[in-house]
Amino acid sequence: MDLIKRWAGLLAVAAGCTASASAAPLFSASFNDITALPANGWVFVNDSSPPGGTSWFQGDPAIFAAAAGPDYAYIAANLNNAGLGGAISNWLLTPELALFNGELLNFALRLLGEGFLDTVQVYLSTGGASTSLGGFNLLGSFDSATDTGWGDHAITVAGLTAPASGRFAFRYVVDDTSLHGDYIGIDSVSVNAAALPVPGTMALIALGLCGLAGALRVRRPLERMAICSLALAATSVQAAPENGLMTFPHVNVVTQQAPPRPVATAGGLKAYKDPVTGKLGNPTQDQAAELDKAIRASAAGPRARSSRPATIHPPRGGVGVVLDQAHTQYSVHKNPAAQGEQK
Repeated sequence: MDLIKRWAGLLAVAAGCTASASAAPLFSASFNDITALPANGWVFVNDSSPPGGTSWFQGDPAIFAAAAGPDYAYIAANLNNAGLGGAISNWLLTPELALFNGELLNFALRLLGEGFLDTVQVYLSTGGASTSLGGFNLLGSFDSATDTGWGDHAITVAGLTAPASGRFAFRYVVDDTSLHGDYIGIDSVSVNAAALPVPGTMALIALGLCGLAGALRVRRPLERMAICSLALAATSVQAAPENGLMTFPHVNVVTQQAPPRPVATAGGLKAYKDPVTGKLGNPTQDQAAELDKAIRASAAGPRARSSRPATIHPPRGGVGVVLDQAHTQYSVHKNPAAQGEQK
């Protein structure tokens, strides 16, 4: 059994070595100078009809400031991407990236609106370095006819059957510039790799594999079964970085709530002793309230130690008790109508 205790201790230590781990961004852009984007793999494609006098341009701090960094450090587009009455389809493609399920696209977006509908769509293509707009799949869409202010957004890559390479894309869309379209800004774009296994989890898996190998050398069947069970648990146990609780397969780990502490109540049988006659009787509502108050005060504070009643032994035998003013005598009678007798 000593071996089992040591193994359980090692499992607990490995589980305690938990720390959250995250990979560095695959890439990020703050748009301090958008003229440098094409050299870094970004692609601008203004597919508007008819084309207007603008495409993507450096943010204008006179309209609104950037979400982060210098006031001008964002990329913008406006209704002049297409001619008056035309349709805007202005694309901003990120550099080519290695794509895996679980990766996060993070970005800040602001739609000015001012009574005119602005729309920005987000796409993903697994076509490698291709900039063919027909190969992009829609991930999300954002639209507003009023100023949204800067909002932070995150889109998770999912549904890939295998790792791939491709691009994300932002598309500014307006169907008729004589009716819709105003001004939009994009800032703080980054792609973050999927979360890595935490060190504690890796330690548990390694410890579990070692335990399975070591269990084969144990001759006693019961100890072998116990170590195998601990080893299998080690390979599957995980620790949640957000709250530190370990999770096991087919087991729900919950935080045990402490039971509420009992509260003294003033219930039960109450009798009121008349201070003049010394007789007991049913208390009135006001008298009952005073009794309840006294009971609660007695329960909340220290209990007074009462003196033990004196006992006497009469010459002819028996035992007597001498009662002081803190005691009273009373008798209990059965109801003659119900019982037909009285004692």
